[in-house]
Amino acid sequence: MARVPLVVLTLAAALARADYMDHFATRDDVGPRKVPALGDVTVLVMPVEVKGFPPIDRARLERFFSPDDDEGFVRYFQVASLSRYRPRVVVGPTIAYAQCPLPAAQFPGCRVARGDVNAFSAGIDLLREAVRRTDEAGVDFTQFDRTGRAGAPDRWADGVMLLTNVPFGGIAFPIAFFNRGDNLAGQSGGPLVADGVRIPHVAVAGDTDVHVMVHEFGHLLGLTDLYDESGRYAGLHLSFMGSWAYDPKIVLPDAETRYRLRWANVLQAQGTQRYRLEPVEASGQVVRVGVGDEYFLVENRGPGRFDQGLPTRGLAVFHVDRAVESVTPQGRFRKLGAREGDFVNRLLDCVNCDAWHPYVRLVQADGAFDLEADRRFVAEDDLFRDGDRLLDDESRTVRSPRQPINGSNRYSGEPSGFLLDDVRVRDDGAIDVTITAPTSGQCEERLCDEGEGCAPTACGPPPPRTGCAAAPGLALLGLLLLEQGLGRRQRR
Repeated sequence: MARVPLVVLTLAAALARADYMDHFATRDDVGPRKVPALGDVTVLVMPVEVKGFPPIDRARLERFFSPDDDEGFVRYFQVASLSRYRPRVVVGPTIAYAQCPLPAAQFPGCRVARGDVNAFSAGIDLLREAVRRTDEAGVDFTQFDRTGRAGAPDRWADGVMLLTNVPFGGIAFPIAFFNRGDNLAGQSGGPLVADGVRIPHVAVAGDTDVHVMVHEFGHLLGLTDLYDESGRYAGLHLSFMGSWAYDPKIVLPDAETRYRLRWANVLQAQGTQRYRLEPVEASGQVVRVGVGDEYFLVENRGPGRFDQGLPTRGLAVFHVDRAVESVTPQGRFRKLGAREGDFVNRLLDCVNCDAWHPYVRLVQADGAFDLEADRRFVAEDDLFRDGDRLLDDESRTVRSPRQPINGSNRYSGEPSGFLLDDVRVRDDGAIDVTITAPTSGQCEERLCDEGEGCAPTACGPPPPRTGCAAAPGLALLGLLLLEQGLGRRQRR
């Protein structure tokens, strides 16, 4: 998402409602602040074509947004969500302009530079015009309100996108936050309204780049950027909200995103257990170690229908800290808080801008800290594969560029109780691993009250078997496996 100029910060600080790009810090604002991420939805793409730029290829556009494209928009979100999110996309009529609809003095060549304050007022006018012309062309906007937080139509759009052929980097634009003019329903300010359906934000991509749109639509789902806006390093790898290059090899969501959107089958770790993790693309399996705001997530990543850029398969380990804070001119604030307008601060001082203490960090198996130093991601080195281990660091050193100590410690330096050992990548794509977590207090935390993804599918090892089935040799076998694992190398 494009950086927002500082001039809007005073407006942002004045409001205190829920945000639209909070990575699901709040869950009860689906509709006015974010689009639904579960169930059957219908979303709209408005193509805007300006003469003098490469014309929009409608056939390519319609295919990418159809369910028939195995590597397209619809199939991506179905796979990433375990089919818990089922989008249908309608490509609206092409909105044609004989010349650039933006003021030529402010946007020479119709190019919109990142962070250009002029783009806000002009952008709102263009979005308003696009919705109006799409409505006048006969598109019924009520079809884009199939579901909401309660699973029924709620008069909020399920999602609206604008794809243009002019040079534009991409942004998720919160119309309701910035609009002070016509709302298309006889009133001023707030979301645009068409056929009684309110549109609070629109995902925008330029150069007819459909892959940028996948990322920008993630913002409408409530997700924040996980790359480093400051450019000091790439940000989070293995995430379509992170350092993905917007190429056809779309990467799957990271485990934290999948967990927060309820697109995962979470296995909460407690005690020591041997897991067999199937590829996350098909299974949605994520092992969570720890509770509260700081924890670790483990999943099986490798090449498939998506993640095609990965040359090998291994375990991705993510260190998550939802309590990450930053100091701004307005004072210290919690980045994942729910104030409307905080998204502005997160664009200027993003949640993953600190390579050594981001919101989500990829723990690298080789312990070389290449990603923190802005060096290349190498799957063979950074994923946990045969023989790799991750242990607590007994020195309790706070990790930093001067003290790059690999381990499973918390950011405070305190041990987390998380051990990962004896990784085995199987020929069938599954990965076996022994994970140790704290032995109590891990099983009660829930994301929400009810529904898929609200609670772990399992927590801790199964209860011990009794009777004839409890062969005495099983305990000895467990000890031998543990001894074998401890004899293997640990990457530090």
